[in-house]
Amino acid sequence: MIQRGDTIIEVILAVTIFSLVAVGALTLMNSGTSMSQRSLETTLVRQQIDTQAELLRFVSRSAVGTTWDDVKAKAKTMPISILDSATCQSWAGVSDAFALAATTSSVSIIENTSISATPETFARVSSATPPQSQGISVQLVRVGELPSRLYDAYIQACWNGPGSSRPMTLGTIVRIYDTAN
Repeated sequence: MIQRGDTIIEVILAVTIFSLVAVGALTLMNSGTSMSQRSLETTLVRQQIDTQAELLRFVSRSAVGTTWDDVKAKAKTMPISILDSATCQSWAGVSDAFALAATTSSVSIIENTSISATPETFARVSSATPPQSQGISVQLVRVGELPSRLYDAYIQACWNGPGSSRPMTLGTIVRIYDTAN
């Protein structure tokens, strides 16, 4: 009785095809996971930027003017953009950049924020004591000459996202109307 079996060539071809399909599936899963992580980080950073904008609005309308006066003292004439930069460290030398941190009783200014302090995951203001800005910063720009009461707050974030050699950047501009007397 003659038995027919698979030849070594057929077995090697089957293993090769299976290996290619398995590697392709793993690559697609990795790509999907990275895309999902980037989307989550972008959402979380957008919330951090929105928090900075709301804190600026709150401080500018607050009855206690000390914090708003301190923020206004940091106003500059021209912002420096880090959006689309090759590295987060390219923004390290920006002066008068700051971030705001809220506690249960007050809003404090985080001085000398630096994008070069790259966060572990995404750009945020940490809740450590004292609070620290990790990859997120605000630059306040006076619009027009004195006695202009308009300010633009350039809120920018930079962090190293998954699956990319370039940093992820996100930013917005918020117009603040100084209502103080």
